[in-house]
Amino acid sequence: MNGNDIIALGLGLERPWEITGQSLNTECTPHELRITLSAPRGSSFPCPECGELCKAHDFKEMTWRHLNFFQHHCYITADVPRIKCNDHGVKRIT
Repeated sequence: MNGNDIIALGLGLERPWEITGQSLNTECTPHELRITLSAPRGSSFPCPECGELCKAHDFKEMTWRHLNFFQHHCYITADVPRIKCNDHGVKRIT
C-alpha cells in the first residue's frame, strides 16, 4: 500500500475519483496537506437526487477544507462536475 492508497482510504474515495497530487507544507504551523483529485475523462457520476449514473455536463475547480488528516490541516482541490440528469436537470455533484 502506497501513500496515495492510505490517503484515499482515509478520505473514503470511491471510483471514479483518484488522487493525482499531494503535498505537505511543513513551513507553516499546523502543517498543511494539500490533495488534488480528478476523475478520468468520460466518467459517470451519480445524480445527487436519484442516484442515476450520468455523464459530466461541465466542471468547476473548487478547493475546500477537509477534516484534519492526523494533525495536519487538509485541503482538497478537484474539478467538481455538474451532471445532466434526464429527470432532474443539471446538478452539481456534492
